[in-house]
Amino acid sequence: MAVILVIDDAATVRHLMRRVLVEAAHTVIEAQDGDVGLSLFQAQRPALVITDLFMPNREGIETIQELRRLAPDAKIIAMSSSSTPSGKLYLSAARKLGADAILPKPFKPAELLAAVENALAPSEVPYRPTSPQPSPPPAAEREGPA
Repeated sequence: MAVILVIDDAATVRHLMRRVLVEAAHTVIEAQDGDVGLSLFQAQRPALVITDLFMPNREGIETIQELRRLAPDAKIIAMSSSSTPSGKLYLSAARKLGADAILPKPFKPAELLAAVENALAPSEVPYRPTSPQPSPPPAAEREGPA
């Protein structure tokens, strides 16, 4: 499956996410803040980054912006508590500033896996040939009888 970088200052959250993602056959790299996360991203180029928004050293919005600068096509999920007005505001801002998706905390394992699957899904619209459009009639036929 995919290599996923999880950035969160709460060790319990990282371990829970690791357990769920490893059971789904993903490889997980963990970072306790944005600075460590960015270093690991540059060294290992994971397929997906899941980052918390409220962290010491380098918070999530700044981390997302730097990830976009380093790799505009990086897949990013932002997560934060949605139980407070500031948490909701930060999740909305993260989406506007570069996160591909948001994951409100607390989340269930199935919600995490669904967000990961959606983020890793190919984003290109498959090519579907269209039926050829009929050509317009020659000018003489359009004018009618003389």
